[in-house]
Amino acid sequence: MTAGTSHVFHRDLHHRPLRIASGRGVWLRSEDGTSYLDAAGGAAVVTIGHGVPEVYASLAEAAESTVYVYGGGFTSPWTERFADELIDLTPWPADAVYLVSGGSEANETAIKMARQYHLERGKPHKHKVIARWQSYHGVTLGMLSVSGRTSWRQPYDPYLFDVPRISAPYCYRCPLGRSYPSCRLACADELDRLIRMEGADTVAAFIAEPVIGTTVTAVTPPPDYHQRIREICDRHDILFIADEVLSGYGRTGSAFAISHSGVTPDIATLGKGIGSGYAALGAVIAAPHVVDAFRAGSGRFNHGFTYSGLPAGARIGLAVLDYCRRHDLFARSAELGGYLQELLRELAARQPLIGDVRGRGLYAGVEFVADRRSREPLPATAGFAATVARLVEREHQVLIRPGLPGANHGQGGDHIQISPPFVITRAELDRVVTALDQAISTAARALPGPAAALPGGR
Repeated sequence: MTAGTSHVFHRDLHHRPLRIASGRGVWLRSEDGTSYLDAAGGAAVVTIGHGVPEVYASLAEAAESTVYVYGGGFTSPWTERFADELIDLTPWPADAVYLVSGGSEANETAIKMARQYHLERGKPHKHKVIARWQSYHGVTLGMLSVSGRTSWRQPYDPYLFDVPRISAPYCYRCPLGRSYPSCRLACADELDRLIRMEGADTVAAFIAEPVIGTTVTAVTPPPDYHQRIREICDRHDILFIADEVLSGYGRTGSAFAISHSGVTPDIATLGKGIGSGYAALGAVIAAPHVVDAFRAGSGRFNHGFTYSGLPAGARIGLAVLDYCRRHDLFARSAELGGYLQELLRELAARQPLIGDVRGRGLYAGVEFVADRRSREPLPATAGFAATVARLVEREHQVLIRPGLPGANHGQGGDHIQISPPFVITRAELDRVVTALDQAISTAARALPGPAAALPGGR
């Protein structure tokens, strides 16, 4: 192999990724010895921090017994125990857990579970899933079909099936041109109208992220939004699937982001933080009435992955959850999340290119605009968010994630994601925001036209 080459099919073959040699807490160290503050948590994955010894020890413990049994006919003590712990963690009545290898698999499982739920109840025409625009539920063809992330859908559009969608509760750029609360949750009422137009007897489920993920980073709906959604789903006998893959497991300061609204979903999905990057792990949590339909019917879920319920993954999941509990990390996420929002609001007061600061817990989004009054986005050709993230990494050794282009309803729009491990300190958050401040000023100077002349862009 030629020096400097790689046989890994990286996501970006025009970019040489950092080679990370080790990690501890919120810090990653590259092969050349440079330390980076991981303020992205990878991709909002790492919750308990990098390099926690007891998690590795738990894997060794599992390996001494068994690391694999086939979930189609067997189970293991670790699988059973982890399912019990997840049920205890869930703040609403829950009955059963289906373990998988990640978020895409979890959402695929949830949708198939919703379909079979209606079949078991003698309602075979209920098969449609309603989703939202500017959503993301996974990278498989099935979950890309459901997702409303246009930039990732377009290359594979010939393979995707049709999914009816409603507007996202994106108040900063309301697609209906209204303002909360005078809007009276018109975006939620779109669900009721769409169900009636599709025919309630054909709709099986509605899926949504309680806090929107990276498509429009950290958009948090109005406080009564999910209550209206729940009422509409109940009215039409439709299951509500809460996609908690990114926003769940303490990321927003609670075990489940949907809990902030006091709403109970029928099915909830988990991923990312459930394994904190130590294992490829996801889960589907089903309410009693969902499981009862299977028990009263065929008793069999026609679905399964090779690594569903993997004992080694379940053992790591137990270790991660135990660490979160012993160190009270969900409460820590809520506390430090409030501090992070304060820092970002102060930053917005200094940087006029910041149009919106949003989020909950240790999941924050910052959206950039060319003009605050009109909310006009920056030119898409400028790649402003990507430039800011690159400067933060290169000049300040801090890692954040640029949001995908398209926040402005697919027509440009720059935003960034801050989603550090829950073990980050206030001093480290100060460092993140200071680096962001300086990077915004540097990137602003390179913008064409009036934006470069704004305060902070001089």
